[in-house]
Amino acid sequence: MIYSNHTVVSINLKGTGVRPEVEITGVPDCLLSFTNVMANEYIEKSFSIKNISTFPVTFNLLSQVAGVPNRSKLAAFTLIPATATIKPQSDYPVKIIFQPDHFSNQYFDVLLVDIPNQVKPKSVFLRGWCYQRQLFVREMEPFEWKPVDRLKRKYEDPLKML
Repeated sequence: MIYSNHTVVSINLKGTGVRPEVEITGVPDCLLSFTNVMANEYIEKSFSIKNISTFPVTFNLLSQVAGVPNRSKLAAFTLIPATATIKPQSDYPVKIIFQPDHFSNQYFDVLLVDIPNQVKPKSVFLRGWCYQRQLFVREMEPFEWKPVDRLKRKYEDPLKML
C-alpha cells in the first residue's frame, strides 16, 4: 500500500519466484578421487558447475569437514576458483589440486557448493592417498558416504600406531 495525504493506493502483485539451481558435472557419484600420489608431488582434476537458472548465480566452495591436514600448514586440496559468478545457462570449470606433504590414507574434504537461496545443497567428496614410495600395498576400502558429523573427528592419532 502506498499512502499520501489525500489517497491510499493498493496494488496486488502476482508472480512466480525463481530459485538458483546448478548441476555438478564431471564428478561421478559426487566423488572426485585423486588416487595415489607421492609425497610433495601433485595431481590436478577438474569438474564443472552448470548454472541451469535464467539469471547469474554466485557460488562459494566451502569445506564442511576435512581429513588430515598437511604438516606444512598448506591446504592439501587447493580450489581454483573458490568463488565465482556463473552466467545463465553456462558452465564454469573448477580445478582442484591435490598436493600432500606426508604419508596418509586419510586425505579427504567434503566441499559444499554454496549458492544463496539454494533449495537442495550440493556436495562433492574429495579423496586422496599419499605414499612415500612408488611401490606400496594397501587394503581396498570401498567408498561409502558418511554423515558429516561422523567425519568430524581427529585423524591420525599418533598413539594409535603404537
